[in-house]
Amino acid sequence: MRDWLACLRNERGNVTIFTLTIFMLIMLILFMALFNLSTVFVVKEQASDSAQQAALAAVKPIYDEMEKALVRYDRSPMRLKDETYIKPFVDQAEAAIRASHPDWARSEVRYEAIDQVLGSWLPANVELLLYVQAGLAEAAPKLRDVVVTILDANHATVPGSQIVVTADERIQVQTSVRFRSTTFDFSFMPDPKHEEEVYQTGSSRQIGFLHAAGGFFLSSITL
Repeated sequence: MRDWLACLRNERGNVTIFTLTIFMLIMLILFMALFNLSTVFVVKEQASDSAQQAALAAVKPIYDEMEKALVRYDRSPMRLKDETYIKPFVDQAEAAIRASHPDWARSEVRYEAIDQVLGSWLPANVELLLYVQAGLAEAAPKLRDVVVTILDANHATVPGSQIVVTADERIQVQTSVRFRSTTFDFSFMPDPKHEEEVYQTGSSRQIGFLHAAGGFFLSSITL
């Protein structure tokens, strides 16, 4: 009888240990699943931030070249015949926008002023149109370099990323960040070594003069 009770207690102990082991395994699996799920969200946010930062920064080379185009226009020998300079119009528009939107960044105010003036002068002013189109051609490779630099700094996947100009006059950047699942090197777990690219897209401010300048200056670029 005593041997039977001892055997029963031993069996109950084994069942308890087995149950606790199964419970711990389930908890570890759930932990890994939650960890990988949270990592996906972090990677997705990283890809989104990278794309958005690159798209926002991509407009600077465009407006830098537009500033040069304005200077070329005002310094053109044609101004000896037609003394209508464009820079005073941009400065006036900038002052009005700043008064209406004091919370806007200085660069945003300037960009909006250029949009308004170029949008009203183009495409009727052929001379200005030529300067603007030449500036856009100069901006395209610089824009690409800016995007590559930002994506690389944010550890996004540069090869395969895309830069396009959308129908509503925005620079759109699509990029990705590589996600790698993990099993924490648990010997009892299979290692799927799952990897995939998590894609996200970011868009810049609207570049309000592009249609007036003759349409898209940039075809889709795959890095």
